[in-house]
Amino acid sequence: MITRGRSGGVFLAALFVMVVGFGYLLAVQFEPTVNKAYVVPVQNVELVEIMKGLENENNTAAQQIVDLRGQLAELESKGAATSDEVRVLTQQLGELRGKAGLAEATGPGVVVTLSDSSRTPTLSDDPNYFVIHDGYLRSIVNLMRRYGATAIAVNDQRVLGNSPIVCAGPIILVNSSRMSPPYVITALGNPEMLADSISQDVFFRVLQMYSDQFEITCSLEKKTSVTVPASLDNAAFKYAVSAK
Repeated sequence: MITRGRSGGVFLAALFVMVVGFGYLLAVQFEPTVNKAYVVPVQNVELVEIMKGLENENNTAAQQIVDLRGQLAELESKGAATSDEVRVLTQQLGELRGKAGLAEATGPGVVVTLSDSSRTPTLSDDPNYFVIHDGYLRSIVNLMRRYGATAIAVNDQRVLGNSPIVCAGPIILVNSSRMSPPYVITALGNPEMLADSISQDVFFRVLQMYSDQFEITCSLEKKTSVTVPASLDNAAFKYAVSAK
């Protein structure tokens, strides 16, 4: 009898220890982590400040480029008045600048506008369908090139053959410049041909379906006159040398 009583006590004590231990494990496993999830690492704050500083430097450099190009144009204009030969060379230089994207271009064309949805997705929705991705911009730019656009810009950035359009977390970078919606993609070219060809393309039709279903903005307009800014990014010519 005594042995049975001791065995029962040991069993109860072991059971109590197991219950306490299991409860502790549950408490640790389901410990709230909401506050920890929203703590912004110090490194991220520093990176944001560095990015803001670089953007300010980039804006300053861009303005200097605009000012210097204005001074150069003035000097070329004065030089062109000295002789017919200089005048012809100045005209050819201007045409080459236009083809290289280093000069502003104006003429008829189209404008495609894309923007994130104003509707908040529900828990059952895929949020990726409610925002504009960098791939959408690249695809529209490629469509414009395919159908005859001679100059293209996204917002205030001229898009050249090697212009990067990439995603950097929640933002899109074009020529390393931060973009925010709405994304206005301007193309210089035949408005009728561009509008008809783009509107009939499968990709653009998919975007219009997304517009109806997820309420993103996707519009296409023909314009009698659009202006595409000059490129301020000369990286394409950084390592270029004259042909021999």
